[in-house]
Amino acid sequence: MIQATVIIAAWNSENCLRASVESALAQSGVSLEIIVVDDCSTDGTHAVASALASVHPQVRVLSQPCNGGPAAARNAALAVATGTWIAVLDADDTFRPGRLSALIDFGDLAAADIVCDGIITHDAVRDMHETAALAFHGDPEARNWTLEDYIAGNMHGTSGLSLGYLKPIFRRAFLMAHGLRYDEHLRNGEDFHFVLEALAQGAVMRFRAEPGYVYSVGQASISHRLNPDHAAGLAKADLAFVARHGAGLGAENTAKMRQRARSVRDLASAEMALAALRQGDPIACVRALWRRPRASGRFIRQLGQAVSNRLRRR
Repeated sequence: MIQATVIIAAWNSENCLRASVESALAQSGVSLEIIVVDDCSTDGTHAVASALASVHPQVRVLSQPCNGGPAAARNAALAVATGTWIAVLDADDTFRPGRLSALIDFGDLAAADIVCDGIITHDAVRDMHETAALAFHGDPEARNWTLEDYIAGNMHGTSGLSLGYLKPIFRRAFLMAHGLRYDEHLRNGEDFHFVLEALAQGAVMRFRAEPGYVYSVGQASISHRLNPDHAAGLAKADLAFVARHGAGLGAENTAKMRQRARSVRDLASAEMALAALRQGDPIACVRALWRRPRASGRFIRQLGQAVSNRLRRR
């Protein structure tokens, strides 16, 4: 019996994929399969994955016919996964030793459908590791997480790491019973919406405080920002979730999801202004902020952060 299927969506990940896969292979006390989905990479990602599969029978490689983003790649893996639990691992991240067996034991004991754990951020440029503080009110390990908890922990401006960054394991039987799949329209925030929909369907979600997922962080800069179209798509998905679940969400959750959508739209406008600035078009920059004035504050903060990061690297 396969206890866990580790899903790795990989796009142009030739320099980091091996470490990611090997961290999954090194998990002890658990029988697993690893499905690497090459999302139509243009570098040596497929060659690295194939080389690992030729040596390790636990590794299987799928190839997407076109680049569809992480949601589509994960759905392709979900369609063929056989493990009791599904564990998502990004191609540039790693598991700490013993993570999967600990989460599975915890999940079985708690009769949970979703189990998440703490995150360690890794800044490769500075060679720094840090345990992230989560945006959760109260003790996250003391009880089942509610839909309210999860939405509150993903509001923009909340102190601590947004809960959408967590990489839980999922009981596959629950996903199959409810037909849950990642939203392939999303290129950003797909993890958040996957868990959000599971909670709306009644999933039991628990947290194990021991950090076991190592999340790679890059240096934010004016030249590497969120795609405005992706941000706009996320706002649309937030409102679609409200429309889909209607009065069952309750007034508070509905208000927060609509607030999220507004904040994401502000982000999209700020990113459009930043993109125009990068391209040397100040008129287009001003025009983007003129259309949505409330995005100006976010634009100024992001610009200041990017400039500060650039100065620190000099």
